[in-house]
This record gives sequence, structure tokens and C-alpha cells, in this order.
Amino acid sequence: MTATTERPDHGMRAMVSSLRPPASQAATYYAQGWWRPESFLDDLRAAASATPDRPAYINWRRDLGREVIVTFGELASYVDRLSAGLRGLGLCPGDVVAFQLPNWWEAAALALACLDAGLIAVPMLITLGRREVERILAGTEANACVVVDRWEAARPDLLLADLATRLPRLGHRIVVGDAAATGAVAVADLIKAGSSHARSPRGPDEVSMVLFTSGTTGEMKGVLHTPNTQYASIRPRRDVLLRTATPANLIHSAGMQTNVLMPLVTGCASVFADTLDPQVWLDLLARHRVTDFLVNPQMSRTLVQAQRRRRRPLPDLRRIINSGAPLPAPLIAPIRDRLCPVLVNGYGMTETGGLTATAVDDPPDRVGNSIGRPLTGRQIRLAPDDPPGVFRLHVRGPSVCVGTFRLRDRQPAWVPATTDGWYDTGDLVGEDGRGGLRYLSRVADRIGSPLPIPILEVEDELLRHPAVADVAIVGCPDNADQESVCAVVVPAGPAPTLDGLRRHLLDTGMTEWYLPTRLEYVEALPRNDLGKVLKNQLRDRLRPRSGGTAASAATDGTFH
Repeated sequence: MTATTERPDHGMRAMVSSLRPPASQAATYYAQGWWRPESFLDDLRAAASATPDRPAYINWRRDLGREVIVTFGELASYVDRLSAGLRGLGLCPGDVVAFQLPNWWEAAALALACLDAGLIAVPMLITLGRREVERILAGTEANACVVVDRWEAARPDLLLADLATRLPRLGHRIVVGDAAATGAVAVADLIKAGSSHARSPRGPDEVSMVLFTSGTTGEMKGVLHTPNTQYASIRPRRDVLLRTATPANLIHSAGMQTNVLMPLVTGCASVFADTLDPQVWLDLLARHRVTDFLVNPQMSRTLVQAQRRRRRPLPDLRRIINSGAPLPAPLIAPIRDRLCPVLVNGYGMTETGGLTATAVDDPPDRVGNSIGRPLTGRQIRLAPDDPPGVFRLHVRGPSVCVGTFRLRDRQPAWVPATTDGWYDTGDLVGEDGRGGLRYLSRVADRIGSPLPIPILEVEDELLRHPAVADVAIVGCPDNADQESVCAVVVPAGPAPTLDGLRRHLLDTGMTEWYLPTRLEYVEALPRNDLGKVLKNQLRDRLRPRSGGTAASAATDGTFH
């Protein structure tokens, strides 16, 4: 085995080592208890010592056709051995370990092992293709990558072996499963080998994980988090006994916090799965008496539909938290009727953690037109935009990341020191009339100038049309070099007409210039794993038609 030696800072390492929140803010966060000198590893070892047989993770697996229960004692032992194996490869503190794994408990253990070994974890979605995987590995200057030998019809191990020839910094390929075919190291062999090199865990204020924005409206950014920025999102619930679950992938901020890290802090298990099958999820919620369920609107819709076919009692489910995408108003009543009467609408970002939420005792109608008030410890600043009453949202607080960077050139996109810690979310909001905020849209999704169209309101009203199963409103250039409003619709049976949709909106009293002037049909809207519509993809597919209609003409058609 190679001895562990420090490497000089360069590129990614230099950027990571230089990023720190303003000192005055850090001192405040420590004084208020948002940050702490301990880490999640301390939480894990305390739980393993006090309650070694208590479940930490309950993980339903498609490959096994059953669930796996991992106790705190088993998790701590596995993390220790995996950390030793990584150190035994000669990886140095500050090196980068990427991994592309399904929603398996081993992915959670690997993230914790990286923290223990002083390495920076870079989780990647199992659904990412060759181009994105290569960009992330090159952009983060990954020194090692862990993949699974097979997943559905794909072979991530073979893809990684091919990419490695173009990635000179990628010194180690590690496979969960059979590694013989590609000459990589098997995780099973890695943890058997171990290492005698001393641990050098990441400090609570050192970058320990790189997450990625969803890229729904533009280029993906790397988001740099420390143990303390992640802990700040969990701290309000640390003393609450609850069993949490979310279908969000473990590599996302919501999945990492809810399913991986929160059990370590609360001592209560999380429930997750490597499938979005609503039947599996409803059975898990019922069988394991889940109390708090974080879910996006798209998944909520499939769960409601499954409940209509075969209803499962969910008496222990005390609240559903909508997250990941705006909550369509027509979905609220079905969620409350079929899943849980208590529905909370939350808002947050990969860069910031949770920021706002409605309260469980708010009036019933509030969840449909509000994202609530700022959570404790979060600061909100509203920058006036156009028209009056529209604001660009800036935030500051202990859960905000310590920086973001561009993959293409590994240069910082935002650092706290340049803005006194304030982060521009790129979201437009308004006041909800009750001391909270109402979400309007992303700046990049804005349609109309100088008066932007309230996209969510138009989408919500179109979803009430009986012929509309799903819809997204996007702006697209027309043949007069102006922007038109396009409704991209998934029909519910016979396709609606543009005139019919416009009459439906006018009948609600909606302002005429809000109405779509173009209609396109799709079988399904492109969405990411959080359920957000990939509107950048829709805009890319909306091209002016050669010899087409004038700017004011209404058209409809089908994407090909």
C-alpha cells in the first residue's frame, strides 16, 4: 500500500481550501448553536455506542426484491472499514472521491467514510450519462470514483473504465459488485485490506461534499458544503423523535439531509428506496409508520393515483412536506384526502438548504398560494424587480453553502466574502398577504417584458382543465424576434385546442395577455429526479418555424 502524503493545493483543492464564510458570521453561527465543533461522525459513534441494534437506515432494494435494515452499530463498523480501505489506497486528505450509485445504504456509508478519511465526496446521479459523468469527474478533478457493476440495462463500471483513459487524475476505480471484468478494485476487497494510516477527518468548517444544482434553467453548478452548513438544516429537528422518508435521491441535498444525515442526529431511522414505484412507497410508509414525508408534486400525484386504486391507511403520517418544485393548487385537496390532512409547503435550494415553510396550523388555503415564512436563523432580503410587488430573493444564514463553482473552468461562481454572505437565489417572489412569501418563478424562466407573466398561476389554472394531465408554460422566440407564451401540454385523453385553453383561462377572469399564444403536445414533460420540469430542454425544442405564422397568430402542434 502507498503511504499517505499531503499533496500541494492546485485547481479544485486550492479553491476548496480558500472558501470560508465571513468570520463574523461564523462566530455568530457558533454562538447561536447553528454550527458546532462536532461532526456527523461523532453522532454516528454515539448512537452506535448507546443503541447499536437500533435501525439507522431502512432501504428497499430492487436488486434484492426486499428491504435491508442497517443498524447504527453495523453502519459505524462499515464506515470505519471503508474509511480504512480508502486511506489504504493512498488517497490524501482533500482528495476527491466521486461516486455514482443507486439509492442504496452503501452510498450513505461511503459519504460518511469520505468524511472520516478527510476526503471530499462528490455524489452523482445514477441516471447521468457519459457526457455529464465525464464533466463532473474532470471538473472536480476526482482522484477516485465508485460505481456499481450493473444497474438496469447499463454497466457503469464499463463506462468508467472507458472514461478513465481521458481523466489522468482519476487514479482509482472502485466497484460495488464484480470488478473482475474491468480491472477495478472491488469495495468488498477494499474494506478487507484496510489501512494503518491515521484518520484525518474533514473539519466541521471544511468543504466535505460537492453537490450539484439541478440545471433545470441553465448550466449545472457545483455547490460546496461543509458538515456545519448541512447540520444547520437539520438542527431544528434534532430533538424531535420522528421517522423520516423522502423519495429524493441521496445525492440531492434533500435526500442527503433527510435520509443520510438526519438519522445520525435524531437517532431515528430513515426510510428510502431505489425505486419510485408508488405501490412500494405506500407500503413502506404504512409498514414502517413514517411520520414525516418529504416529497415533490410529481411523486405526490402518482401516490394519490395509487391510493385511489388501493387505499392504505397511513395513521402515523403526521405531515407531508412539499419540496423540490412548486405545489400545483389542484393537487392540494387530493393529497389531503388520500395521503395526509396536514400539508406543508416548503422552499429551499441545494445551495441554501431549507429556507421557508408554511406552518401546520396555517389556514387551509394558505399552502396553495404561499411558501411561508423564513425558517429560524434564515435571513431574507427582497430586491425590488418589475413590476411593483415582484422581488428577487436573496438569502443569508448558517445553512447556505460556502461557495459555488462552474464545472467548465473550475472557477468560483459565488463566494460569500464578495456579498457579505448574501446569496442571490435567482427566484422571483411576492408577498402572500400574511407575512410570508409567494413563489412566482425563476428569473431564467421569466416570460414577458417589462411585465412578467405569473407562470405558476397560468399553469395551475390549466391543470384544472379536464383535458390537461400536465403542463408547463415557457417562453419561446417567434418569427418576429419576439417572445411568445407557449403551453406545453400532456393531454388527458383527446388533446385540447389552443382556443379551448384560452377560453378556459378567460372564463376564470385571467388577464388576456397572460394567455398562451402557442400550444405543443408531449407524452410527458421532461423532469429531473426532484420532479422539476426541465424548462431549458423545452425551450431548446421550441424553435421558430420556417415560413411559420406571424407573432400574433395562435398555433398548436406536437413535439417530434
